[in-house]
Amino acid sequence: MEHISTNQIVKIGVVVDNIEQAVKHYAELFQIEPPVIRIPKSDVPVQIPEDGAYTWYRGEYRNVRCKTAVIPLEPIYIELIEPFDEPSPWNEFKERHGQGVHYVAFHVEGFQEHIDLLENKGMGLIQKTEKGHERYAYFDTASKLGVTLEFKERGNQ
Repeated sequence: MEHISTNQIVKIGVVVDNIEQAVKHYAELFQIEPPVIRIPKSDVPVQIPEDGAYTWYRGEYRNVRCKTAVIPLEPIYIELIEPFDEPSPWNEFKERHGQGVHYVAFHVEGFQEHIDLLENKGMGLIQKTEKGHERYAYFDTASKLGVTLEFKERGNQ
């Protein structure tokens, strides 16, 4: 593989300080119903690949948690993210930059091939998450591209 298999952005991830306020502002601005804010449980045990669903972040398997809300703006959507005060790519971004656009996401086919492509170009893997029905990965692309890239693949691969 020599290049990314798509050129269509499907999602923009925006880190915010206060997701409740951000949701309110986006809903008012776009005249939409305020979306549901998803808040993950805090007592979930760390999963590993053998469990079928897991998150690998900066060299270890761990839970990475954040509050999220989806703003549908067809054909893409904005994912608002309020990180918890614990290690995660979103908290890492917030500590360095404050609020702002953290990533742009693309649906890809050939998940591992895309990981290999970016790693071979010197843009290493930051986080990889498998959920069974989908998988996604963040890459260390900000210094070269000005933003983090996310690749997302749906279906059991």
